[in-house]
Amino acid sequence: MSRRSAAVLMIAAAFGLGVLVPSAAPAAAAERFWELQLNLCNSGVPGVSCYAQGRSIVEGADLIARLRPNMVTLNEICANDLPDHLVPSLVKAWPGDRVYSQFAPALRRDTGAPVKCANGQDYGNAVIGRVAAANYQGVKTYSGRYASQDGGNEQRTYVCAYAIGDHLGCATHLSASSEPVALAQCRSLLFDVVPQIRVAEGVTGKTIVGGDFNLEYDTSDPENAQNCVPPGHIRKGDNDVQHVVFSNDIAFVSTSKYGMSHTDHDGFLVRLTKP
Repeated sequence: MSRRSAAVLMIAAAFGLGVLVPSAAPAAAAERFWELQLNLCNSGVPGVSCYAQGRSIVEGADLIARLRPNMVTLNEICANDLPDHLVPSLVKAWPGDRVYSQFAPALRRDTGAPVKCANGQDYGNAVIGRVAAANYQGVKTYSGRYASQDGGNEQRTYVCAYAIGDHLGCATHLSASSEPVALAQCRSLLFDVVPQIRVAEGVTGKTIVGGDFNLEYDTSDPENAQNCVPPGHIRKGDNDVQHVVFSNDIAFVSTSKYGMSHTDHDGFLVRLTKP
């Protein structure tokens, strides 16, 4: 403090005057981060009752444009659904920002090749997301097949994208025919794969995993979705089999479900804020 400032303070104290003390800079506002989970049932494989000749993709794209999520996890889509409809909708929602996408197919047990949609495209899961242009530093991607699988020919997989310095997002679709296998897959992703990516990339938080887990939140059931949530993470579900799990440095705000006319799952939105 200068001699002049000290003198001013002494004079103010002597005459009982209030002293204006500079206030601390206001804390930065938390950033809105919304995650939308969609199972769009678009394989076109005969006998799949929820398939609606591709109309679920248009419906999902419209929901993305309307809700403007920061990240979308997608199940049961064909590879070209991303560039044809889903990614352009997120670009429309966030003009001027950077939008990434990563797709990973389910794999055939008998050949190891990608499972195909009826139209011949690869069938599987994807994660798409938005990063403010000023914060964009690139994206690193990961995908893989679970060691635990049920007896069907479709082998379940996961896909993750690390938007460098911003967030780590993963999408998955777990076994539909065996809850013990689905739980083992879920635990593999959340207890093994995600921590390994975080160590490899130096990620300390800001992690979001969404998908159709084919597990319900039921505390009376040993195959309870909550049983694959690691310490330091929070799970929110749609009261059915879709869930979003996120690191607890991200704050929960609310959830909403959106009825879908052309798939058998609701759109499930989880509103979050991140520092």
